[in-house]
Amino acid sequence: MNLNIKATNTTITPAIRDSIETKVSVISTFLRDDDNVYVEIEVDTKHQSGETNRVEIRVNPQGYYAEANGSDLYEALDLAIPKIKEQLVKNKDKRISLRRKLGALFKRSK
Repeated sequence: MNLNIKATNTTITPAIRDSIETKVSVISTFLRDDDNVYVEIEVDTKHQSGETNRVEIRVNPQGYYAEANGSDLYEALDLAIPKIKEQLVKNKDKRISLRRKLGALFKRSK
């Protein structure tokens, strides 16, 4: 898994980088070694309700995407990780059930 972090209107501190790496490591079990994970963090200071933080996570080439907004960066990250993990788990379950169905059909045809 290749992790790419991009920051808009903010800087990436070592604490933020470590937090992103530990949170994204949760989904690394569902990914292959050649998959790219793009994490974009953005601070919007001109929002109606004040400063908001947005985290966007994309997994390529599989095409998974999750976005979350929060009052701080860590909250937004905590909201985005379950969204992307849910998509990955759903896809894994689909692949497993399809494999089981095909295996059962193959056994019956013998």
